[in-house]
Amino acid sequence: MIQITSDDVWDRQSNSTAIASDQNHAMNSSTEFEDRRIESTGTLNAEDEDSFTANESTNEDGKEREPPTATGPAYEKLAQKNPKPMDHPSITIGPAMIILFDIVVPCIIYYVWFDIHRSQWVDDCRPYAEQQVTCPLEKPEFDEHILGYAIISFGIGELYILIARVQRLLYHPDECAPLLSRSSWELDATSWVYGVSMICALIPFVVGSTMAIPELYLYSPAFLMVFLGIIMLITLIPVKTPIGINSHARGTRLRPFIYYAAEDFIAVDGLQDREFRVRYNARYDSSKPFRRMFVGLTLWWICGVCVYIGCLSAVIWTLEFHYAFGLSLGILFSYIIIWAAVTYYWVNWEMERERKRQEISNC
Repeated sequence: MIQITSDDVWDRQSNSTAIASDQNHAMNSSTEFEDRRIESTGTLNAEDEDSFTANESTNEDGKEREPPTATGPAYEKLAQKNPKPMDHPSITIGPAMIILFDIVVPCIIYYVWFDIHRSQWVDDCRPYAEQQVTCPLEKPEFDEHILGYAIISFGIGELYILIARVQRLLYHPDECAPLLSRSSWELDATSWVYGVSMICALIPFVVGSTMAIPELYLYSPAFLMVFLGIIMLITLIPVKTPIGINSHARGTRLRPFIYYAAEDFIAVDGLQDREFRVRYNARYDSSKPFRRMFVGLTLWWICGVCVYIGCLSAVIWTLEFHYAFGLSLGILFSYIIIWAAVTYYWVNWEMERERKRQEISNC
């Protein structure tokens, strides 16, 4: 007969308790691992978001630290939010404001003035025409007053968009500000470039209208484009940045202009916020075709600036002012629409190619 003592019972109970404890510990570890795996979908984890706020972008020694990177797959969808047009109506109506105040209103102001003065000129020249004598009166094309009135509205649309996006950066820095932003007043690179480029266009507008220089007046939007084109060229130089730019610390390699513009516009104006910036930076670091695409896009827009300047010059120096006035604005917006459309389809094509490459590599 087998005798079971109290010590044996105690040992078995202790072993059972230990085994149950180990099983619970394993289950808890598995659950914790699963939670962390679910969190790692390319967005900021709670710990990252708490430890990387807009006011905590430096290490203990005062140096700028790198932003957190996404841990999800490199081919995941970058813009994962689906904002509605009325989620931020002030930004939604921005394109309509530009068309209204940069094309419609200036054309109405100028061509109403031109029609009135040209009709008056025809009436004044009728006696000379009846006598078959050349009219000595000069044809009215412009004067300093109408040039000044016509530019009153020009730039209101751009200024409106700038104010709308600055307002969002100031009031919602934790949602949409660059990852290394230490203060909401730092804004983003696009806001600063946007503001300076508007000044580059405003100066020749004012000088051209005040001194009645029609060529300078019509070339004013070109000053803006040339300024942007120069910056695009600079960003293609493989140098380290002397200052922090958006989500990149001082000393990192300069990235193509379109990269910075796309990050800011999609994160702020597209309401994709900081999670997009994390995924966007991770994709750029991990994908060579993605980096090559931005070099190509930047070169594409540099070529566009050259084409625009050439077409604008042909219009300014070959046509009368009242024709050149409207055509110069038409060329500007035709250039922007065509180049933006090609960029849109180019990006979609590249993204589809990258997705297919990833599917093939996973097979």
